[in-house]
Amino acid sequence: MKAWGVSASLLLTASASLANTNHFPKHLAGPAEEIELLQKSHPAEHAITSKHAMIAVNMAPNKQGSYGWEQSVKIDGDNPKALLFAPNRDKWQLSIRGMGQNKSQQSFEFFTRETEFGMGQEQFPATQFELQNLPSGEYKFGVQASHNEAGYLLVSSDSPYQLQSFANAAGYLVGEVIDLNASATTSDKQFTMVTNDLQMIQSSYLRITQPDGVTFEVSMFDDGMATDKAASDGQFNGQFVAEQAGLYQVQVISEGLTPNGKPFYRTVEHVIPVIESDLSLSTKVATGAYSAPHKIDLSFGVDTALDNGRFRVMAEVWGTDPSQKAATAKAVSWLSTIAEINHGELTLQLDDRWLLDQGVSGPYALKNIRLEDTQYYINMLAVDELPLLLPSIRQQSKSSYKGGITESMLQGDKPAVLNNRPKAAGGKLMLVHGYCSGDAWGPVQNQFSNYVKFTDFNQNRSHDQFARLIDSYGDNFPSFGVVAHSQGGAAALHLYTYYWSGLDNAGSGRLIQSVGTPYQGTPLAGNLALIGDIFGIGCGYNGNLTTSGASAWLSGIPTWARSKVNYYTTSFTDKWWRWDYCNIASDLVLSDPEDGTTERSRGQLSGANNRGHKTGQCHTEGMRDMAQTRDSGRNGSMSSNAAR
Repeated sequence: MKAWGVSASLLLTASASLANTNHFPKHLAGPAEEIELLQKSHPAEHAITSKHAMIAVNMAPNKQGSYGWEQSVKIDGDNPKALLFAPNRDKWQLSIRGMGQNKSQQSFEFFTRETEFGMGQEQFPATQFELQNLPSGEYKFGVQASHNEAGYLLVSSDSPYQLQSFANAAGYLVGEVIDLNASATTSDKQFTMVTNDLQMIQSSYLRITQPDGVTFEVSMFDDGMATDKAASDGQFNGQFVAEQAGLYQVQVISEGLTPNGKPFYRTVEHVIPVIESDLSLSTKVATGAYSAPHKIDLSFGVDTALDNGRFRVMAEVWGTDPSQKAATAKAVSWLSTIAEINHGELTLQLDDRWLLDQGVSGPYALKNIRLEDTQYYINMLAVDELPLLLPSIRQQSKSSYKGGITESMLQGDKPAVLNNRPKAAGGKLMLVHGYCSGDAWGPVQNQFSNYVKFTDFNQNRSHDQFARLIDSYGDNFPSFGVVAHSQGGAAALHLYTYYWSGLDNAGSGRLIQSVGTPYQGTPLAGNLALIGDIFGIGCGYNGNLTTSGASAWLSGIPTWARSKVNYYTTSFTDKWWRWDYCNIASDLVLSDPEDGTTERSRGQLSGANNRGHKTGQCHTEGMRDMAQTRDSGRNGSMSSNAAR
């Protein structure tokens, strides 16, 4: 069976056209108690915490007929670390001079080494400067080059003081106000609270690059105005209007003093998607009609000029509690699906057993309706409440319902084409790679049995696109389970949540198993977007892998789907006598413990099965410790425990 699995992975490609494949959306639902869990998370919960400063290198002509750049950088921790990103950095001359109290300058000699910075196959070359023996203070970095080129200098140290920043939404519509916040934080036990009373941040501003490439700056304030909660509370706020559709690169730059009186200088890099929307409600009421036993289709009108728009639709069903003397609204269920507008209407599906379970009657309402795009999960239309006209519950439904929650109530009815497949007969274990990835499982595929390999190498896919490709490939088999690396785990969870597929025909065992999946995103995404503009290469920005984008996606993933995930995390080997890391470049950006791409904390998935954390393993090949996909013991366990 192993030999057949290898040949199948070579003959069957995953990159089938999505347009030529039927994908059957599920009609999701859950009890009223879950409604709170599926709300948008608080923005501060997906804040990026930075221990670095990323400084743009913009050269100017000098008297020597060449080009140069110079900037003073304040470093508050000992053992500084620096990375230089530029296509021709090997032809650049970098100088570092210490600035004494009397502004006298002392040049330093240092060693360099070449490294890479990125995620998956999207790796950008960088030069690392060995500065471990330098104390904290102010240093002047200078660059000389024969040609005018742009680059970035990334500086960090062992300081416990960090900059924390978040946007108030994962994405925005054209014309909306983009709102960002910044504050200081620390891991220093002496100062558990960092407020402006300690004068941590003295000034902060935004450097914004619009989708058309125009750059401008906006000041941030701690004055209690706008969305800043109170004056001098240590939280700075900055705003600007999203005037264009596309990706805004926003860098938060903050300066100040640590409680120890040392200079504080940090940056946080955000990429904020902005889309256009002309969606509007074209009806004053939602209507329901039976389409199958127990199934009531709920429809409401939406006006738009968009072609082939696909949306994640979410809403709550409310009824009236007849047991109360006065009419009292009662939550019945939440509903969700991925749908297209059909003849000016969007349709959700309600199982009438939710109404029977809660014992409600009319009048009914659809509340908290939200329509989101399926690339970034930006709210394109929000409706607080619509009256809902429902038919009388059929007598057959009343007599057949014996209580309890069934799979059909949670996911809708399985399509006949899947029901007609022999369950688990000929089922396979599908090995799935991640974002912008090469053949992550190839070197160890013989450690799995009865498997096939998904191959869509070196591509940038949203979770939804990725999931539908897995679905298309999975149509070659009556059923399958998934072992996934990195983004592949999130894509498999998305597939199981929103679409009927061979996953739903798998036999007993662990349905989805993942290693190194950033379920809560990674801070690397913003830095890579800036660096990618310099090099002009790479797989590109993926909004679902940012901390805010991952949070927006997770807000629609129910507990019954999460419970089918078994996940593992890893990090580097930690030795007390040396500086440890998986990737020397990403270590300057990520918080320990991390695997070179994903922080352990952001690899957690609430409601899923955490199968443990192991040190001495990094995200991909070429890092300091072995790649996490090469753990033969874990691979054997995942193979033997997998559903197929």
